[in-house]
Amino acid sequence: MSIFRQLARKIHGPRCHLDSDEKAWVEHRLLWLREQFGSEPIRRAPLDPTSELLPKTWDGSYEAGADLLQRLCGHMRVEPSRLELQYYSEAEPIEPIPGFYEAHKSGPAGLFIHPENRDRLIIALDAAGLDRPAALAATICHELGHVHLLADSRITQDTEDSEPLTDLLTVYFGAGILTANSAFQFSQWQDGRMQGWSASAQGYLSEALFGYSLACCSWYRGDLEVGWRRHLRENIAYYFDDSMHFLSTTRETTIPFDGT
Repeated sequence: MSIFRQLARKIHGPRCHLDSDEKAWVEHRLLWLREQFGSEPIRRAPLDPTSELLPKTWDGSYEAGADLLQRLCGHMRVEPSRLELQYYSEAEPIEPIPGFYEAHKSGPAGLFIHPENRDRLIIALDAAGLDRPAALAATICHELGHVHLLADSRITQDTEDSEPLTDLLTVYFGAGILTANSAFQFSQWQDGRMQGWSASAQGYLSEALFGYSLACCSWYRGDLEVGWRRHLRENIAYYFDDSMHFLSTTRETTIPFDGT
């Protein structure tokens, strides 16, 4: 930890970074997810970019995307035979599907569609995402979260917090590093003598919410020192570190320590 961060902690003390309503929502929904799925998903350490589950080479093909979906189905506890994978782009948009009653987006990167007149659910991925496998993995995990929540009728399509809850489910199922790192990304560009930066957002939880959610899951497992923290983007790690410090110092949470 930097000297600046150490000094800030001495000045401000433990910091959660969430307001009381946000903090209560995270804790309430994590405990609700435990009621729905049991403790096994939250007890797993999160996937990280070095995980054996993830492919070591990537060629950006449709086949690579399909293979990634199959791998993540196993981790997210979704039966692949329930799904049909499609791709779309500006040049080739999704064709209208008669009789579908659910279409939820994961930002611009993916769609979950539940047709009434088909046996299988549709996961539709933006073909442009094949150039960014880490973000694609986050998108897939989010869409698989819709399977658990919407297709399996754990929530309804008009549930107010449907999309942020779906992101929180990815954290609960151990895909939080992938989805948190993809939540907000910076990139630099250069054009002749000009250069600058741009930012893109994906997902429905803020960086502070992702950081606190990841910390709550670690707290539940009793993990106060986590090796996977090094895989978090710096801005997510900032909120995660402060959240872990807050939890271990104050214990002001409804999340039980070590699952007790």
